[in-house]
Amino acid sequence: MEEDICKTFQEKIKSNPNYNRFWMDYHIYCKNFKIDDIELFVESLPILYDKIKNDGASYQIYEALRKFTIQESNKGIELLKLIQNAGDLRVLSFVPSILGGLSQSEKNYPFKEDILSLIKSDNDNEICAGVNSAYQVVIKDSEERINFLKDVNKALTPILNKKSSQCFGIITRFYNNNIRDVEEFREKVVRLLKRKEFVIQNEVARSLTEEIKREDNPEYFQRCLNLMVFTDVKHDWIYRTLYYRLKKEIVNNPKSIIEFINEWVKNNQGKQKGIKVLKDMIYDLYAEHPKVIRKLFLSWLNSDMRSYKIALHFLINELNDDIDVISLPKKDLKELSERDSLYIVFMIVGYIPDYKYTSEMLYNVLEANYENERIRNHIATFFAKHLIINHYSVTNILKAKRKKSNKIIKSIIDQVVSDSNNYYKQLSDLEFLNEFEPSETRMDYYYKQQNKLIQKLMNNEESRNESFLSMMTNISIRTGKSFFLKYDGKYTEESEMQNLKSSIEISRSRNIDEIGEEKLKLMWQNIKRDELPN
Repeated sequence: MEEDICKTFQEKIKSNPNYNRFWMDYHIYCKNFKIDDIELFVESLPILYDKIKNDGASYQIYEALRKFTIQESNKGIELLKLIQNAGDLRVLSFVPSILGGLSQSEKNYPFKEDILSLIKSDNDNEICAGVNSAYQVVIKDSEERINFLKDVNKALTPILNKKSSQCFGIITRFYNNNIRDVEEFREKVVRLLKRKEFVIQNEVARSLTEEIKREDNPEYFQRCLNLMVFTDVKHDWIYRTLYYRLKKEIVNNPKSIIEFINEWVKNNQGKQKGIKVLKDMIYDLYAEHPKVIRKLFLSWLNSDMRSYKIALHFLINELNDDIDVISLPKKDLKELSERDSLYIVFMIVGYIPDYKYTSEMLYNVLEANYENERIRNHIATFFAKHLIINHYSVTNILKAKRKKSNKIIKSIIDQVVSDSNNYYKQLSDLEFLNEFEPSETRMDYYYKQQNKLIQKLMNNEESRNESFLSMMTNISIRTGKSFFLKYDGKYTEESEMQNLKSSIEISRSRNIDEIGEEKLKLMWQNIKRDELPN
C-alpha cells in the first residue's frame, strides 16, 4: 500500500506538478514515505523542490528522508551517489537529510569525509549542500564533534575570503548553531555580519536570544545586535524577526535596545524615514519603560546631530495614531542650561510634526523653566503665533493644563488664550464676500438644462424588459424621516437614517501659505545654539 502511494505521487508530479490534490497527497506521501524505485525518486526531486521550496511544509519531506535513511542506510547510500552525480541545486538540497540520517544510522559510513569533500568543491551548490550537512549531522562523541567542527571551519576559510558566495547564509547558520562549542566562531559571525548582506543578517536575526544569548556573553550579544543596524529597510521581514526575538530584551534590557536604536539612526543617515521598521519595538519599549523613551526623545532634540531630529520627525508620524502624546522628562529638563533649553524649544517647533506632541513638549519645557523670562516668552510666542493660529484646539490643551499649573504658568496661559481668542474674533468679524457665487437666476437655468439632458438620456435607454436589470427582483422604497421597503409583496419595519459625523483639524496657516510655513520650520531647524534670539 505504501509503495503504491509513494510511486503514484511521484508519477503524478512528473506528469503534472500543479494537479489539484497535490498538497493533500504530499502530506500523505511524507507520512508514508518509502523509496522502492530510486531512479524514479531522483527524477521527481527537482519538480518536488520547485513546488515546496517556499512553503513551510517543505520540512516534512526532508525529515521523512532523514528517518528513512536511518532505517534503510544502504538505500540511502545508493541514493546519495545518484544525487551527487546530478549536481543540480534542487537535487543536492536533499543531501543534508541523507547524510544526517547516515550519521544517526548503525552503518559505519564516512559521512564526515563526504561533507568536507563537498565543502572543498568548486561548485557553489555542492558547497552549500556540504555546509548544510555539517549543520545537521549528529556526532555523539564530544571530542570527535569538536574536531569535526574545526575541520569544517578550516575548509570554509577560502570561501570566507571570497567577495561573494551564495553559501554565506548557510555558513552563518552553521557558525551560529555551534557558537558555544568553538569560541573562534563568534568572530567568524562578526566578520560575516560586516559584509552587510541580508542573507547573513537574516540568519543572525533568527539566532539572537536563541544561539546568541546575552547571558553567555553580553558584550558579544550587543556587538552582533548593533551590526544589524546596517540591514536595509526594504528587508522588513528581518526587522520583524528582530522585533520578535527581542521582546524579552525590551522588557529586561531597555538600555541595550536604546543603544541599538541610536546606532540605527547614526548609521542610516538619509534613510531616517525607514525608522518605521522599528516602530513596534519603540512602541513596546514605551509601554514597558516610558521614562526611557522620554529621555531618548530629549537627547535627540538636544543633539547637534541632525539625523536624530529627522528620525524623531518620522517616528512621531508613525506613533501618533497609537500614542496620543509623549512628554519630555521634567527632571532632566531642569538640569539643562538656559541655552540648551531654548535650543530644544526651537527644535520642537522645527521638527515635531504633530501639534499635540509639540504642545505637550513645549509645556514640559515651560514647566521646567517657568521662572526664566527669556524661555517662557519664546514658548508663549510659539503657542500664540504659531500653534494656536494653526490649530485652535491647542487652547483646549492649555486650558486643561491650567488646572494643575502654578500662578506664573496660569497667567501665561491666560494671556496666550486671550490673544488667540482676539485673533479668531477678528477673523470671524470679517465681512463674507460672495463675489464668485452665481446668481439664483443663473443656477435655475443651469438646473433646467441639466434636467433636460438627463431626461433625454433616460428616453434613449433601452427598454427595461430587454436589459440585464429585467432579471433583478423589483424593490420599492419609500423615504421621509424614516424609510421602509416593499419586497416580495410585503413591507419591512420602519427604519431611521443615522447621522455619522467625522472631523479633523487641519493646519490653517499651512493651507494658506505652505511655502511660508515650511520656510519658518526650516529656519527653526537650522538655528545654532550661539544664534538663539534674546
